[in-house]
Amino acid sequence: MFAVFEGLTQEAITAIERFRKSPEESRSDIIVRALEGQGSKQGVLDLGEGVKLEWGERPMLFLTTAAKRKGRPDAIAEVRPDGFYLNGEKIKPSKRGNPLDPAMKAVQAQKNHRNDKGEIISLSAWRQWHVRRDGKLISLLELKDPTLAHTRGRPALSIDEDIFAT
Repeated sequence: MFAVFEGLTQEAITAIERFRKSPEESRSDIIVRALEGQGSKQGVLDLGEGVKLEWGERPMLFLTTAAKRKGRPDAIAEVRPDGFYLNGEKIKPSKRGNPLDPAMKAVQAQKNHRNDKGEIISLSAWRQWHVRRDGKLISLLELKDPTLAHTRGRPALSIDEDIFAT
């Protein structure tokens, strides 16, 4: 069904376009998606470290820079109210509660994305998964809040800390 939005100002059209997630999405789809989340307090999947994905958002996985340059994702997931889905199946989150790495490893296993020892190639899921925001393709790594980031190993001592205090 095709609908014409009469009376929309250029300002309204521009606001609608900011919510566009793909070129195929109609303005009607955008408005419905935007308004569906209004009645709910939860309209996002919190991945931690400040990264939140909206329900209905479709993160794209690029295992190589060549795939990203060509605009051909190795996989496209879907964010639903109850989790992160890949090929229609809900992905079980890792120990930290994040589904990105398990989803990426499933795609790597399926595509035989392995090194010469036969091991799955070690990649950062934060770096490989992307979303489209404001018309730009952005890696989830760029969406992380540095103050909330998990770090590996022991935290570094600052100069202000007294390492001899008892």
